[in-house]
Amino acid sequence: MKSKLTAVLLVMNVLLVGCGFFFLQQFSGAPKKIEPSPEQTANIRAHLKSLREKPQAKGLSNTNFVYVTNSFHWSHLESADYREYIEKLRLVGCPGATIKDIIITDIMRLYAARRGEFYHNGREFRFWETDEKRKLKASQLEEREKQLAQIDDEIPTVLRELLGINYEREINKFFVDANEDERRLNFISEDKRDQVLSLRDEIEGMREKILGKATGALLPAQIEEMRRIEEHRRAMLAQILSPSELEEFELRTSETADRLRGELIGFEPSAEEFRNIYSAMKEHDEKFAHTDADHPLIARAKEEELRAIENELRRQMGETRYAEYQRARDPEFRSAALFAELYELPSSTAAHIFDIQQIAMEERMNLLSNGNIPEENRLAALQAIQAETEKSLLRILGTKLLSNYTQSSGSWVTELGYSN
Repeated sequence: MKSKLTAVLLVMNVLLVGCGFFFLQQFSGAPKKIEPSPEQTANIRAHLKSLREKPQAKGLSNTNFVYVTNSFHWSHLESADYREYIEKLRLVGCPGATIKDIIITDIMRLYAARRGEFYHNGREFRFWETDEKRKLKASQLEEREKQLAQIDDEIPTVLRELLGINYEREINKFFVDANEDERRLNFISEDKRDQVLSLRDEIEGMREKILGKATGALLPAQIEEMRRIEEHRRAMLAQILSPSELEEFELRTSETADRLRGELIGFEPSAEEFRNIYSAMKEHDEKFAHTDADHPLIARAKEEELRAIENELRRQMGETRYAEYQRARDPEFRSAALFAELYELPSSTAAHIFDIQQIAMEERMNLLSNGNIPEENRLAALQAIQAETEKSLLRILGTKLLSNYTQSSGSWVTELGYSN
């Protein structure tokens, strides 16, 4: 976290210097003080007097005099109140993206200083003292964790209040993928993209205010408020996007679609199959959003509705394809699929690994559940299952990849030969 924060501050400082250069170029371009002569002053006064006395022409009822100056200094903008500071930046024409960079830099520097206060024990540095004297004591460590947790909670709230932005998303732009939004939304125009991203930030802020007040499961009034926010989101999106664009937008960005992309690893659905699964699950997810999943009546209703959805999907897919769909729901298969994808193996590799695992685990369970087998015989049989499993996997993966597999997602292979 420390190195990540340092990198963020470095990037932000570069942006802040750039912004300063921008303003200096705009407002501090070597101004020259020009004093008008007495004759020029008299002419200006006479001209202004004639304007005041002359009847105003039609359409010129509001004459505005614009005074232009090249004198600019950062002290004109700085304020102890961040909201006032932001407003002043807007008034001088500072771009929104630049305002965001300035404020984030300042906020991060402020909280970095606060963090730093809790990383030393307050002792004066003495060159003859060994390291343990300067280390934090148990009570100080406890207080540090408490304060750092508070800071971690404060930063997202402060940035949301001041700029209406998602803290994690902004930070990830420097470390993960700065173009994720553009990639997902490249099917709409830049203007529409800016509008829906602005709406997303607004909706997230509204939801966070409700969730921040919740101490457990949402109350009925809070659930209703969340639904009203969702209705508002849909209404606003319908004003920005065409019906086909809105459908595509939801398929690319909704929580249901993201969840399905994670749950269906290795299934390799077609676009039509994904749309069908998504349509069935989206309605279900929205119906039970924010409800108490542990409540018996709600749990039963969810289970019954999911059963109906699964039956309909089976009818649409057919038995063979539905079996593949069900297999993709198994975490062990998904793990094998991810490994095969990582090493660019044929898509059938995951199915072969999963089948071998299922057979080996079933044989192992049969041995462990049979109380009539002596322990030494049981252990020998388990080790034989492990050896045979490794041979089967070796034919599929080869020596190097088998080693990689057993050291990562295939740790189950090395556990086959043990009885506990």
